Amino acid sequence: MPLVQPLVTRTSSSMAEARTRAIHLYRLWQKNVPHFMISYHLCLPQSVVRSKIRDEFEKNRFVSDPRSIDVLLFKGRIEYEETYNVWKQYSHVLRYFDANEKEPQSDKFMDKFIEGRA
Repeated sequence: MPLVQPLVTRTSSSMAEARTRAIHLYRLWQKNVPHFMISYHLCLPQSVVRSKIRDEFEKNRFVSDPRSIDVLLFKGRIEYEETYNVWKQYSHVLRYFDANEKEPQSDKFMDKFIEGRA
């Protein structure tokens, strides 16, 4: 028996419906952050996890085609289901948090020279 309801492919009839479905998916992710923290033993504050979820949704904020939004919602729902059912490994979840973090760039002349920025 699945832990979440089976995924049904739907198409949005209007932008308002697509927006409503996106907000519903966003709230579903945010509501289950404590479950994800416990299931994956994340050593991160909840605020970091919540802001990362928000960043992922903000990436696609300005998509205006309802069909594209439906595809994004479908993919987001699949990600949610895999994360909720703990079908992902710990490293897969941590990959979201490591992707945007870069090493701080040094201001020293030699470091810039070696990297080819001087």
